[in-house]
Amino acid sequence: MPLTGMDSTLMGSISRRGGPPADPAAEFMQAVLGVLATAEETCGVEELEPGLEHALTILQRNPEARGKFEIQMLELVDSPKEGVVEVISFLMHELRWEAVREAVRERIDNPRGNVSNIRLYEAMLDAFSDSWRDRDIYVRFSGA
Repeated sequence: MPLTGMDSTLMGSISRRGGPPADPAAEFMQAVLGVLATAEETCGVEELEPGLEHALTILQRNPEARGKFEIQMLELVDSPKEGVVEVISFLMHELRWEAVREAVRERIDNPRGNVSNIRLYEAMLDAFSDSWRDRDIYVRFSGA
């Protein structure tokens, strides 16, 4: 499978010795790519939640890198493949970053490319609400 722009960017940022990425943005993208790979192999969010939690921890642990993280999130918004809705929804239900909300709203109001993606964007936007309809499928948000 060919590398996407995000995949090749990540590959360039991983330590040559095979260790973890040195920079938080690369560490975050590595976590996201893990979630996306898991999403392609499984059904349901139970398998995704540990990776989503890890990605969230990286974002919360590195507030100084928020600008870079927002750029990465917007790249994800523009590539709604398997697992992206879950990544954006989970992270933004917790963080509620306005730049990401505005980008998702913009994709709904002014569709680019495949208009069937509008439903995916609507699902992402719903996660910014306290009454997000999918919140109970995640342990973190279900109150369990």
